[in-house]
This record gives sequence, structure tokens and C-alpha cells, in this order.
Amino acid sequence: MEAGFRCERCGAPLEVSPETIVAICPYCGFPNHISGNLKTEGIFIVPSINKNAIAKAFWEHVENDFDLRRIKDDLQIVEVEGHYAPYWSGIVHVYGTVRYMRREQECHTDSKGNTRCHTVERHYTERVNENMHLLGSARRQIKSLGVDDLIKHFSKTKPEGKRLLDLDEDEWSKVKLEILNTEMDERHAKLMMREDAVDIVRNRFLDKSDRIELFDIHTDEPKDVKLLLLPMWTVYYKYRNSIFQAVFAGWDGKRVAATEPMNVFRRAEYMTGAGIGVLLGSFGAAFTGNLIGAAILMAVGGGLGWFFGSRVLEGQRVERGG
Repeated sequence: MEAGFRCERCGAPLEVSPETIVAICPYCGFPNHISGNLKTEGIFIVPSINKNAIAKAFWEHVENDFDLRRIKDDLQIVEVEGHYAPYWSGIVHVYGTVRYMRREQECHTDSKGNTRCHTVERHYTERVNENMHLLGSARRQIKSLGVDDLIKHFSKTKPEGKRLLDLDEDEWSKVKLEILNTEMDERHAKLMMREDAVDIVRNRFLDKSDRIELFDIHTDEPKDVKLLLLPMWTVYYKYRNSIFQAVFAGWDGKRVAATEPMNVFRRAEYMTGAGIGVLLGSFGAAFTGNLIGAAILMAVGGGLGWFFGSRVLEGQRVERGG
């Protein structure tokens, strides 16, 4: 923890680490620019509902969830914790040309009504010219539960933010949440946006082609770049001897991700899936008439067995979305 930094507005000492770019005063809430290529005027915040509203949203979700409703009386909220997570947003213009090959079935019917099909390679060329609205975390550490889910929910709901400097002390005092450190400044954010935009285009064509033959894609300097502070609330709750968590978007109280206890019905469902996987794998091992078919069955069976078996051992399930 570095010492010597004080709030520009009230003079209070600031808690600053080597990665801190913006430090929010714990006393008056003023955003202090510490380091990095970042203008304080470019920080926007999405207002949040309060802790009581989040707790209410949690219990409403429990009532509407088939599994949780059955164990409602055994659930206990341990803690409701909120913070503002920093995200960089901007618009990236992407343009260029992609040429790719896709294998397709071509069928012909002769005069006798017999249909014959064969695989042909077709080549396509497409132009790319679009503006992408991108949003990404401004923190480098391993992402925790709900970080990416909050981005998806933001993209769907598009809540309005306001400049942090325009937030008066009375507004801030109503929901005075911790603001997580911003570890990437604007320069790094722009580089990441350009790379992400190219990756999005590449993955799009990888999904619909069998081979990319030419990938000539370029990006312009990102526009309308700003640091956006999104409210994220986490409800930690107890069931028997285990702690689980549910993550909520602070602007509308929507649950975006959660870990939930596995009841006996869900555990039986996973065990059945694991059993089917084992049977498929065993059948594949004994299926020697066709080596390719045997290999496929063994791979599918092994995958199913691992997928469902691991969830039985976890004792919990991860839910995303509402």
C-alpha cells in the first residue's frame, strides 16, 4: 500500500496500490486520478439500488426457482456485498475482406427418382464493414463469478450512466459502494478493444467455415471510449454447512449468475447422466466392427460421464441468467 496520496477535494488519505489508476475517496467519494492515461471526466457510473432491494430480489428469485423454493426454510443470508466494477467501453470500426471455404452437401435426382449426394467445396468472399460496441473488464486478475455475465446483461438492458463528477454527495451517500481498482488505462483498453474486435470477426467466420483462406481485417482507433462503473452485488447464503453465492446487477436487481445447492432430484439427474456416459463408453469399447464408430462412442461416453460425474462431486450447480 502506497502512502502520501490525499483526496483533491477533502484532503483525506487515500488507499492506493501500485495498480491504482483512480482512487475513490472513502470519505467524500471524489474520484482522484493517480496514474495512467485516463481523464477523470471520462468516468461514468450506473446508479445502484440499495442492499435491502438486493436482499428482496434474492428472496423473490428463491420463490421463483423450482429447486430453491423446496429448501427455502433452510436458506440463510450470510452477507450482502456490493461494489462498483470498472469496465472500458468504446466503439471500434472493423473493416476488410475474408475469403473462406465451406464443405456442403450437393444432391441430384436422376430420371428414375434416385437421389445421390456428395460433398463439394464452395468458396466465398465477404466484405466486413461494421461498428462494434465493446465492453470489457478493466481489471487483469482472474475473473470472478458474474463478471462476464454482468457485461451480457448490460448489453441487453443498456442502463443509462452519468458522469461520476456529476454525482452529488447526497446521491453518493445513498449507495456508497467500494469501487474496485482500475488496472488498465485508456491506452491499454484501446489496444484490447482492437484485438477483441478482430477476434470476434475471426471466430464468426471460423464457426461458419471449414477453412479460412484469406483474413484481411483492420480496425480504426476506438471512439467514444469511457470508463464505466457497473454496480455488482453478491449475496452469500448458507445451506446446511456450505456457502453459496448469487450475483445481481445493481441497476435493476436482476440475478446474472449463481452457485446453488444441488437437491436430491438434481443429483439423481446428474448420476443418471453419468451412468449413461459409462454405458456408452463400455459399448464403444466392445464395438469392434467399426473402429471409428467405437472411438466416437467411447469419446462421447467418456465426455458425458466426466461432465455429469464432476457435477455430482461438486455438490453444487452454476446458474447463469435470470
